[in-house]
Amino acid sequence: MKDIQKDLQTTANDLESISLNLAGHAVFLQHSIHARDAADVSQQVIKLQDTVDDLRTVADRIKP
Repeated sequence: MKDIQKDLQTTANDLESISLNLAGHAVFLQHSIHARDAADVSQQVIKLQDTVDDLRTVADRIKP
């Protein structure tokens, strides 16, 4: 179970990094000719962050 917990935490960290990069990309899009796409990217960031939160919640519930 400890390995599963570690894998969940690692995955959450990796996805959070992707989320942060996408959030930066959304800011870029807001200031470009692709401003309409920024809202779509921002929605994906929110969904990705929700997944990160879910993974961390599951990992925290695992008893080592």
